[in-house]
Amino acid sequence: MAERISKFPFVNSLVMDFTFFLKYYTDHCPFTRFGQLEYHLATIQRRRELGSVKAALKDNAYLTNLYRTIKAWGIGLQGSKLKPFDDFVAALNTRVLEISALDGLKLDQDSLDMKSLIPEVWKLIETTQIVENEAKLVSLSKTLHHILPDLIVPMDRRYTQLFFGWDNPQFQYAQASCFNDAFGAFEQISRMVNPSQYVGTGWNTSLTKVIDNAIVGLILFHQSEYDAGRLH
Repeated sequence: MAERISKFPFVNSLVMDFTFFLKYYTDHCPFTRFGQLEYHLATIQRRRELGSVKAALKDNAYLTNLYRTIKAWGIGLQGSKLKPFDDFVAALNTRVLEISALDGLKLDQDSLDMKSLIPEVWKLIETTQIVENEAKLVSLSKTLHHILPDLIVPMDRRYTQLFFGWDNPQFQYAQASCFNDAFGAFEQISRMVNPSQYVGTGWNTSLTKVIDNAIVGLILFHQSEYDAGRLH
């Protein structure tokens, strides 16, 4: 596991200075457009109240907030083709049994069987038809994050891709491999830094979102240092 982590230099940096990067995210959060935080908070709160995947995917208030959230998070923009709300809901409900099988799992729990879990989650990402795009990793990781908030870290091109050092063709056309590496790294990060201790106010809504926040913070910090001429 240590060898797999070490091939991503930013992962080592994140683990060493996790608290710093998480605070940097809080102090320099780039997601200030209305709805990005507000809809996210409403969705996660409702998901916690409902208690299960099956209940959530039957609840119109939750589903409406979920749809608003992923749109606010950029799904349906810049070439991403999000399906209409009714089709979106239907697509999730065709996978309700598979998603429910993951209900209650946490990224940092000792009993996770990563060998079977990674392909199981990837199959969900690959086959759940909420967008018309062939590349589904970003849209489905953001959606599944709000359904399984203690298990799935949301991923994107701007921050996650840079964090792992994937080039554009790799992230576009080798998404299964990218996901395999990322999920394994996220699991190791969760064990090394105990992100649950930071769950609380604002954007720190779950252990997986805490990991995502710190990743964004790391990228923002390094970009700032580069712009200031302190990194080359």
